Amino acid sequence: MAKKIVILSFCVAIAFILAASFLSTTVDAQGETSEAVDSGAFIDLKHLALLIVESVIFSIVGMIVLVIGYKIFDAVTPYDLNHEIAEDDNAAAGISIAGLLIALGLIVAAAISG
Repeated sequence: MAKKIVILSFCVAIAFILAASFLSTTVDAQGETSEAVDSGAFIDLKHLALLIVESVIFSIVGMIVLVIGYKIFDAVTPYDLNHEIAEDDNAAAGISIAGLLIALGLIVAAAISG
C-alpha cells in the first residue's frame, strides 16, 4: 500500500511540474504578457531532467554509504545487530542504529550539497 502511495505521489509531482512548465507565462510590470517569453517554456526541461538524474544518482550513492556504514558498525560491535533488534527487541540497539544512520545521513547530505 505504501509503495502505491509513493508512486502516485511521485507521478502527481512530475505531472504538476510538467504542467507548470508548459502552461506558465511571464507577465511584465504593466500586466501584459511578454511575447519573447511565450516562445519558450518557463522551465527548461533539459535542465530539469539533468537535475532529476543528479538527484537519483546522489540518492543511490547516499543509500550505498548508509548501508556500508551500517555494515561497518555491525562488524565492529561484539553482537549481531539484526538479531538484537529483530528477535530480542533490544531498544538500545535500535536507538544506536538510528543515531548512526542520522549522523551518516547528515554527513552525506552536507557532502552532496557542497
